[in-house]
Amino acid sequence: MGDVERWDERDIMFARKDFFRYLGTDSPEYKAYYEAHPEYLEYDTKIGNMPGLGKTGAPADAPMFETQFAMTSEIGLESFVNGEPAPDKVEIPPERAAQKVKGLARLLGADLVKIGPLRQEWTYTHVGRGANREGYLRLGTPIDLSHHSTAIAMAFRMDYRLSRTGPDFPTLLATAKGYAMGAWVSVQLAQYIRMLGYSARAHHLNNYQVLVVPVAVDCGLGELSRAGYLITREFGSAIRLAVVTTDMDLTHDRPVDLGIQSFCEHCKLCAEECPSRAIPMGDKVEYNGIKKWKLDEEECYRYWHVAGTDCSICMMACPWTKPDNWFHKMMSVPATIAGPHQALMTWADKLVYGKYRSAPGPDFIDPYKRYRR
Repeated sequence: MGDVERWDERDIMFARKDFFRYLGTDSPEYKAYYEAHPEYLEYDTKIGNMPGLGKTGAPADAPMFETQFAMTSEIGLESFVNGEPAPDKVEIPPERAAQKVKGLARLLGADLVKIGPLRQEWTYTHVGRGANREGYLRLGTPIDLSHHSTAIAMAFRMDYRLSRTGPDFPTLLATAKGYAMGAWVSVQLAQYIRMLGYSARAHHLNNYQVLVVPVAVDCGLGELSRAGYLITREFGSAIRLAVVTTDMDLTHDRPVDLGIQSFCEHCKLCAEECPSRAIPMGDKVEYNGIKKWKLDEEECYRYWHVAGTDCSICMMACPWTKPDNWFHKMMSVPATIAGPHQALMTWADKLVYGKYRSAPGPDFIDPYKRYRR
């Protein structure tokens, strides 16, 4: 890995959509941003004028998705994610402290928890989300987490049945639940650490100050995949992430080698199934000092607005995300060993599961508009 330049959160697509949705095209912030970044204006205007997520759900069902995101927005306020630590520190040996932190995170609902270093290149430079809403930091506020040396990365398993309906409406319910759980657990875990007398901040859907995927890689939760998601041994890529950063002294886990880099070189199922062709079929490229498969984020995000959901096809097509049955368990062991046999394993996955087809939604969901690729 070469020199990595920190990201400004204002430049990510979700923040730019917030400019359009919350600030409006006549706001000083909107005008100033696109004067500085005219290269984004045409694309962002098209996206801003497209219907948002959830548009394909029935009237009685769309609120199931919206209410979960509304909750994460409420506990994304600064008063929830951050705060002053208690004046007196509770001294705990690092190994025992890590055990307590992981235990509480799992008790509250995290499916996987790992601890590792917080590298400052994975922190944003400036606040981009929140769009100046009351209770959030102002747009453009500089971010400084240099006082935090440790990250606690948590994964929340997505509902497999709902995710398999992608790119149709019910998959949004799995996504929203994963993010809601991440918000719920991370704010409580950060509060617990602050009550012990240490600085701690939660990072979840509505208030990130870190890039959660590379942080999770450093903590040992999994590896970066061709599709740009984290792949874990336990659940593949069908997860959502949340992070707590802190100055508390905790024993760190180590990064893992699951053979994902070699596996993704041979596999390419996610790229083959991607309806927007946003996932590259080719080799890795160097991007911002990192050699990786470079996702076309703009094409991916455009498709979300066409389908009205966040798709999930690449997650569900991934061999690592299949049901935890005997076949999956048998194949997951040699899958971690780099070699040409990994290509045969992709062939076996196609033979057993076939080409991706979206599954029907559960019976409590009313009929919805189904998107055909």
